Amino acid sequence: MRQITFLIFAFTFLVLLNTYAEVGVENVEDNKGGTYAVTELTEGGKFYHDREYTITHIPEEFLGVTHIQVSADCPGGQDYRLTFEIDQPAVVYTAWDSRHTRPEKRGQEPKGWFTNNYEDTGEVLFLDAPHAPTEYWIYKSKKSYQKGKVELLGIDEIIGDPVIMWTIFLAPGSTSAVSLSGKLATTWADLKK
Repeated sequence: MRQITFLIFAFTFLVLLNTYAEVGVENVEDNKGGTYAVTELTEGGKFYHDREYTITHIPEEFLGVTHIQVSADCPGGQDYRLTFEIDQPAVVYTAWDSRHTRPEKRGQEPKGWFTNNYEDTGEVLFLDAPHAPTEYWIYKSKKSYQKGKVELLGIDEIIGDPVIMWTIFLAPGSTSAVSLSGKLATTWADLKK
């Protein structure tokens, strides 16, 4: 009985450690000369690193995760390539401007890379003051990216506007079959299934 209790305690500790650990991100760069900043996703924090716009209405489960702030004029196009390195497995989230076509309906290079690897969470956050409140749809990677280099590929820019209007954030992921990125109760329920 003591071994089972210890195993449950150890598993719980590892889940909590993995759930709340911030993902380390380094060497963020693209092939178009864009600039990026790595921060923490906070209510009322900066949406873009080069504008004073705030980010608001962040779903609670994303508060405090690693945020890659793009430029307000982040380059786009199907030939765009963004790379960065992560220090642990991570789920990658992208939030896209609702004033434009959804990302899965845009051109993708290679074809289908976004559609095949990301899904709509049904959640949103907002680009906010001093900008008019603007809803951004949140998508998540279907699988965790493994520790090391991550590459996000090309997607069409907005027609008539050479930028892609998005932001990126990451939460700890898992190398196991059960994702450890959720709340402890949810993860424990998944394990019991």
